[in-house]
Amino acid sequence: MVQSVGMRTRTSGDSGGPVAAAGAGGAAGGDGGIVDRVGELLPGLPEAQRTVAESLLADPGAAARMTIVDLADSCGVSTGSVTRLCRTLGLPGYSALRLALASDTGRSVAETWQANMGRGISEHDDIRRVAGAISAGVRRAVGETLGALDPAVVERAADAVARARRVEICGAGGSGSMGAEFQQRVYRIGVPAWSWSDAQVALTGAALLGPDDVLVALSHSGRTREVTDLAAEAASRGATTVAVVGDLASPLARRVDLVLPTTVADDGPGHTTILSRHAQMAVLDLLYIAVAQRTYDQSTEAMAATTEAVRPYKQP
Repeated sequence: MVQSVGMRTRTSGDSGGPVAAAGAGGAAGGDGGIVDRVGELLPGLPEAQRTVAESLLADPGAAARMTIVDLADSCGVSTGSVTRLCRTLGLPGYSALRLALASDTGRSVAETWQANMGRGISEHDDIRRVAGAISAGVRRAVGETLGALDPAVVERAADAVARARRVEICGAGGSGSMGAEFQQRVYRIGVPAWSWSDAQVALTGAALLGPDDVLVALSHSGRTREVTDLAAEAASRGATTVAVVGDLASPLARRVDLVLPTTVADDGPGHTTILSRHAQMAVLDLLYIAVAQRTYDQSTEAMAATTEAVRPYKQP
């Protein structure tokens, strides 16, 4: 990680602005790293230095592998302009800039891994350890999610779905996959439900809903614009709107009638791509069974009919 040290400023005729002194390990001005520092200074840089800075921001990893001559040639500037940019950044020379860029690139890779896989799993862990971490994470996510649900809200959502003339289910990415799974389940027990993968088709479906209909929206963040827009459209038509969402302060949670929250730890393994789906499906499983209970005769008849219909395709 790039370290910042004490600052001093001096005027430089070449740099066109103050220069912050820093050690070879990084630039002054905060703990954000050299790339953040370049971005902060970019608007006030002279033209030649700005060209180099833009190249650094576009691909810091590539720049870290270049010699000063290669970087200057690729930007169409002199090596002196590169050196002056280093001084503007508070670095003693180009070698320090390359080290800082390499450090930032490595940190970026680590942060990307942690954001998607969580802090509990490293790229070097064996399969047994990964399996244990996922197992513990899933148990925690599902347990905490179901334990935090308000039974009265689940019952209201199940009542609405059970008596709905039409149910639209929407979600983007992985949440969309969970929505499609839920649609197949409730459709099998006689609930007229649809799930769309195309946002515009889904929007037309939401526009055709009315007071006797339900829209179920899924989003871990609650900040996916398409899903929020679909919920708003359905609500404007008088439909009952239900959200399975991980953030109660999100735009989606604020725009629906009923919120079924999921609880996923930020440091869990694959919290946004793995655990959030398990938490969503746990909520949808509960909702599905609650709907089936409310439509018992219809559900049992439909399940028997569909089981019989696919029986010839099951191998003994």
